Amino acid sequence: MNSKVNIRPNVSVLSVLRFLEYETWFALAEFVDNSIASYQAKEKELKKLHGDDFQLEVRIEINDADNKITIRDNAGGIEKENYARAFRAAEIPPDTSGLSEFGMGMKSAACWFSDIWIVRTTALNEPFERTIKFDMNQIFEDKIEELEFTTRDVDKNHHYTIIELNNVNKMPRRRGIGKVKSHLTSIYREFIRNGVLKLIVDNTELKFTEPKILTAPIYNKPEGEPIYWKREIDFPIEEGLSVRGFVAIREKGSTSEAGFALFRRGRVIEGSFDNGFRPEFIFGGPNSFRYQRVFGELHLEGFDVSFTKKGIQWDENLDLFLKILRDELSHKDFPLLKQAEEYRVRASSKDYKKSGNKALSNTAKDFEEKAPQAIQETFDNSQEKQISESELIPTDKSIRKEFLVNFNRTDWKIFIELSYDPSLSELLEVGKHLAPDNLSSDHRYVGIRLSLTHPFMVQFAGVDNQKIEPILRMAAAMGLAEIIAKESGAKTQGEIRRNFNELITKISS
Repeated sequence: MNSKVNIRPNVSVLSVLRFLEYETWFALAEFVDNSIASYQAKEKELKKLHGDDFQLEVRIEINDADNKITIRDNAGGIEKENYARAFRAAEIPPDTSGLSEFGMGMKSAACWFSDIWIVRTTALNEPFERTIKFDMNQIFEDKIEELEFTTRDVDKNHHYTIIELNNVNKMPRRRGIGKVKSHLTSIYREFIRNGVLKLIVDNTELKFTEPKILTAPIYNKPEGEPIYWKREIDFPIEEGLSVRGFVAIREKGSTSEAGFALFRRGRVIEGSFDNGFRPEFIFGGPNSFRYQRVFGELHLEGFDVSFTKKGIQWDENLDLFLKILRDELSHKDFPLLKQAEEYRVRASSKDYKKSGNKALSNTAKDFEEKAPQAIQETFDNSQEKQISESELIPTDKSIRKEFLVNFNRTDWKIFIELSYDPSLSELLEVGKHLAPDNLSSDHRYVGIRLSLTHPFMVQFAGVDNQKIEPILRMAAAMGLAEIIAKESGAKTQGEIRRNFNELITKISS
């Protein structure tokens, strides 16, 4: 049997939906939201029919060969009285307390993915399945305001919705599918962990793995009692607005997966998977330990959300809450942020063996191939060189810090310098540093320079300060050791460094 459904007056709204800014997982989440809303509206009836262990199942099938995405659920279906409204854009549903509140989700996501999409549905206790097809190009060209749908008889106890997106123009592929799975798992973790939702994407059931929380003594008392580093949050802001949840420290840091997840109505709105919400005044910069270790789940009650559900509508109340939260996490009785920044994890024997074996294998291979010739050439060159104390060649392409020490009854001004001058060939230099005219002549000036453009640094450190710093510390220590050796009366204290520079250059080339 054929009938028609009225899509007036918002057909013009549909024309802009294809140009919305979505991420693939957010667009797919719109369909899952509708399924959850349908389940919640009919939960009592569904459990009466199937038993209390009935579980909502949403299956997203990605068919790359046919350029097609299908979304299936076993929720309550779209009932007769809501059928016309369900296909009119921006038609607010009668109940806006759940995840379906704007009347835009299914339409906007379907139009974003495809110009041709089909919906088949049968509602619980209704003996008909209805099928409707949207051909967006035809709707726009012919200014269609009514669409024909077909019906067929089914058992009244059947209940489902099937959405077919054809000729998909934003198809997730390869690594993109993995990212979709990770984000959807993160977004719906609360429904998954509570057993409400079984979500299957590309034949994989999504399961959320809870991050392990650090249990360790406080950073400044390493022999103290272990503490479970998790802080529960329950914070009323004003009438109708509150935040609850927790903040904790990850047992193992993760640059991609730390951060806050902001929930609304049980669903992550902001901060899913590798896009954690990390205000800088709480988390610090990307290179801080806090940035990699602190995480949490914050459930926001009473706050508004954008109609694409990509973010919370920000206001001064949330700013106020976050500042109070920072102070709470910095309190001396439970200094969670300080612990995240200062605590250092002691690696296990297994970790040492794993990373050590890899480093040893790579190093031994390089030295086996290159060291014999490098050693011979370095030895030959060292016999010919006249050893003398040198001055560091001045360069503008460097950054430096200095510090003052008193050693052997003399004031020393030590300059530690990082050079990015490609014309300087040595990895490590130690020598006289030219003192500026306005500095005291009573001081001795010594420079220790590490080259960032040396092949060794380019290969192993690049511009990552976390890799540069440990190498710089070792280089500075070697330079100071050379200065001490000289003051102690050693005659060839610079020979080791010069041989080191020559060897490391040849082996790194």
